[in-house]
Amino acid sequence: MKKILLFCTILLFSVTPFAASKCKQALPTNDEGFCASFKSIAQCHCVEPGLPAGMCQDVEQIYKRMISVFGSTDKACSYQKDTDKQTCLDDWKCYREGGQDSQGRLCSGVGLKCS
Repeated sequence: MKKILLFCTILLFSVTPFAASKCKQALPTNDEGFCASFKSIAQCHCVEPGLPAGMCQDVEQIYKRMISVFGSTDKACSYQKDTDKQTCLDDWKCYREGGQDSQGRLCSGVGLKCS
């Protein structure tokens, strides 16, 4: 089981950072539709390299796999090339914690984390 999980984790992040993604961008962090759009985008990026959709339904599990590979959100956001690093950091922070993004905008327009 550990070998399968390790293989899937490696597969998840094996796409070259220079490959063009077919996944769209999430709505801005202060948009009321941010949570749904970010979840959809995270799932898209998860299945894009070939992981089964069933492994990509839970954004918290996607986050945990990302951290197990990169060690931190900062390193993961530095690695990806789909958006600038700060947008990536703001997106993950707003999705998981709520509050404000780095520009002082309320996450999802009300400051709440996504559920």
